[in-house]
Amino acid sequence: MPVGLGLAASHAPGTYAKSQEEMDMLWDRLSLSRGIPQPAYVAEETGEKFKDMMARVDASHKALIKAFDDYKPDILIIIGGDQSEMFDRSNVPQFMIYTGEHAWAMKAAARRDPETSPRVETDIEVEFSKWLLKKLVKEENFDIAFSDTMENFGRGHGLPHAFGNMISYIMDNTKVPTVLIYENTYDPPSLTAKRCYELGQAIARVCKNDPRRIAIMGSGGLAHDPGGKRSGWLDIPLDKWVLEQFAEGNGKATQSMFSYDSDTMIGGTGEIRAWITVAGAMEEAGARATVLDYVPAAKTVTGLGFAYWQTEDAKAVAAAK
Repeated sequence: MPVGLGLAASHAPGTYAKSQEEMDMLWDRLSLSRGIPQPAYVAEETGEKFKDMMARVDASHKALIKAFDDYKPDILIIIGGDQSEMFDRSNVPQFMIYTGEHAWAMKAAARRDPETSPRVETDIEVEFSKWLLKKLVKEENFDIAFSDTMENFGRGHGLPHAFGNMISYIMDNTKVPTVLIYENTYDPPSLTAKRCYELGQAIARVCKNDPRRIAIMGSGGLAHDPGGKRSGWLDIPLDKWVLEQFAEGNGKATQSMFSYDSDTMIGGTGEIRAWITVAGAMEEAGARATVLDYVPAAKTVTGLGFAYWQTEDAKAVAAAK
């Protein structure tokens, strides 16, 4: 069957904050201590407002987990980027598929210490990863790098948090084999949105006759610039426009993004590319997004978005559960 379920979520560290104090410490580290002037609305993110924001994030996570568990995918494709966790400056590919047998990452919200931080682990669907790599290169004309040895690119940190955070909560109760696709979402010069959308379309095309249930997840975004000169300043109109296009099944409209440089489009905003790839795959399969929520969180310096796509087949599977 075609790729039946798409998921997309922000992975900012603030989405895992357990207390006001923890959130404020994060805010200080990313923004205040760097001397970055902050928007006036950041003062609202305290007390009951903070509790409401975190409750909404938690509800969105639970809705994504339910959609995932209801579909019971046989394979999960994860699209994610890197922030100097995976690659050093000797080689920064635009696309890469990992073809090793196993991968690990530090658990979401853990301290970034490879020696002491708790880990999450995932088994790779190796044969499918290699098959997908070959199809995308030979039939769909994508230049995609690959590696089967994690030590060559893990730099001691395991997978980037874009992958680790998703594995930590979406796959907490399951051991679905994964396919890990790296996109350069962060380091310029990076991919056009058009190319990211086309990659999603290509994935859906080559998988359409696979008998297994395949899900695809995009990790990152929405608009944010952690530690940068716009840290704490959100582009709410941009985020809402992007989510509106996905909800209307009009993800093609987002292909114009990243075609020019601007202060808004740099930094973590580039992670929207992962969402665009998921939209390309799911719109090719005939689905449009259900946007669960959008939480503009200045203290976590991110517009937090959560959405999923279901084909008619996926809806039928969920209804029969």
